[in-house]
Amino acid sequence: MRKAEKIQMVAELQEALAEPGAFILTGYRGLTVKEMNAVRRAISQAGGRMRVVKNSLLRRALADGEKAELAQFLEGPVAVTFAPEDAVPVLKAIADFAKGHEALAFKGGWMDNQVLDGSVLAKIATLPPKEELLARLAGVLYAPLSRLVGVLQAGPRDLVLTLRAVAEQKQGQAAAA
Repeated sequence: MRKAEKIQMVAELQEALAEPGAFILTGYRGLTVKEMNAVRRAISQAGGRMRVVKNSLLRRALADGEKAELAQFLEGPVAVTFAPEDAVPVLKAIADFAKGHEALAFKGGWMDNQVLDGSVLAKIATLPPKEELLARLAGVLYAPLSRLVGVLQAGPRDLVLTLRAVAEQKQGQAAAA
């Protein structure tokens, strides 16, 4: 690679790293080209994009700024996956592929303005989808409100039932007399 190409590649990486969203560093030593293409397709379908770059170029791109700590994960062959929107589906795609291919492993990444190591990323990948978490939250918020409505309705309902029972009892006494 020529010096001009390297400078251009570092500039492209810096631009991609400056975009909002997350990015994930994965080790891929031992994967075949066919397997790499398969994981790229899975990541692309999840809304991300994967690039394989030289560690030295990525280290230069990371050198300035808050993401410089990520240089600690640049050992061995590393692929960078960019997730401009929701990172969880991309993490899930990587984790699902890694189940059948031990050579693919999370090394670290940048998510929600913080550096995360591979074990944290793997745990995030096991979380349920966002929609399911929102549904669970809605259920948790709805349950106490439902109970409160039941308690508030119990007083008037019990009063009506008591009045009805007294009225029936009086009608029964009046009919007997």
